[in-house]
Amino acid sequence: MSRRRTACALATIPIAITLLSSPPATAFDHEEFCAALTDIVARMNARKGRWLDRSTRYDGVELECESKTLEARRFVNASPDAMREGWEARKEQQWNAAYCSDEAYREAIDNGWSIISTLTFRTGEQVSFVAEC
Repeated sequence: MSRRRTACALATIPIAITLLSSPPATAFDHEEFCAALTDIVARMNARKGRWLDRSTRYDGVELECESKTLEARRFVNASPDAMREGWEARKEQQWNAAYCSDEAYREAIDNGWSIISTLTFRTGEQVSFVAEC
């Protein structure tokens, strides 16, 4: 596998979750946010185990409402050493941009939620990114 293919495969890492059309003008409601995520996670996990491309498998989404965490998981059929230099910084920037630019997720993050992306490489090594706004 070439480095170029691996890097292109990781461009699909940020999950596309459409949450709410617009957040309410009232205080953030953790229960409402969790309920919306519960439905979305169930639909997304129906695709769990499917290969997104030749090197990236979708391993589902885990939601823990009590600890206020949402974690997207991917398996990458490569080793971290095979990645292009600076890939972690690029992925972190993409993850932050995806979730900090969405009003509902931004409000959740501002209210203590962690939106996490975890990559597991074929070597067993893991790298996680937590959206920071």
